[in-house]
Amino acid sequence: MRSVNIKVILLLFSTALLFCCKGGKSKNPRKITADDKYLYQDIARDTLFPATIEEITYTSGGARIYGFGYLANGEGPHATIILVHANPGNERNLDLAQNLRRAGVNVFYFDYRGSWGSEGTYTYANCIEDTRSVVGFVTNPDNALRLRVDIGNIFLVGHNLGAGIGMIEGLNDPRVRGVAAVSLVNPYTTFRGENAELNFSDMNEYFETLGMLKMDSKTFLLDIVAKLPEYNIEKMVSDATKPVLVIDEQHNNEFLKKYTSKKNVEYEFWDTDLEFSDKRIALTRRLKEWLDKNKGMGKRVKKP
Repeated sequence: MRSVNIKVILLLFSTALLFCCKGGKSKNPRKITADDKYLYQDIARDTLFPATIEEITYTSGGARIYGFGYLANGEGPHATIILVHANPGNERNLDLAQNLRRAGVNVFYFDYRGSWGSEGTYTYANCIEDTRSVVGFVTNPDNALRLRVDIGNIFLVGHNLGAGIGMIEGLNDPRVRGVAAVSLVNPYTTFRGENAELNFSDMNEYFETLGMLKMDSKTFLLDIVAKLPEYNIEKMVSDATKPVLVIDEQHNNEFLKKYTSKKNVEYEFWDTDLEFSDKRIALTRRLKEWLDKNKGMGKRVKKP
């Protein structure tokens, strides 16, 4: 009876996956197998080092930043993903976090300065610094030991505006092994060219509705425009030697395709919405496959 139930579950997940990937670029999506049990099966609790959630607080630019970590089951150390959320961060991608934790990965989430209760002012430059600071927090030897973090396998996974922030920080930070960007917003191309003025106006109008952010919308955007040369993501990708994955639902970044001749760069277009609402399972599996492919030997912090 147990084996029959397992087969039924696998069949249901296979059907769901094939449906949700329709129209996307996932090539010949494979069926859900027993290797994907992290998607549908709970784990046996390690009594000494159980899966848990850990609230974190750290300081960035003098402001107190709030977040939390989903710690994977087992002593570890575990490869660790830091989620870099969009603007304002309604989609936190915590379903991905829960799934990947069951696969043995630590996942950390944080709110930038001036957002969702974190102190300070919300600016693009501050968001980049806050992301750099959380990398510093999880790779700090004392924190890494306590949180069971493999400091040799730190990955950033950013979404939309956070995808650009994750790329800018992660591609310039030697502590970060690889960067994945979902629905990438590239400030360098957004605020250059014939649509720059319209993009500025539209984004300013939207940002003014975001009461959960401590910001002046025009100042936020002007801060980006003033530093555009520093935010040239295409140049960063062209120079990058670490793993880079970009999964887009729009065609604004198709110029990145030319860099896929480099073994470390992957670019995909998926037919879905900005939040990847109908491709959550496929997105989880794609990120896990990319992570498994690009994890290094790992680096354990020694106990004092």
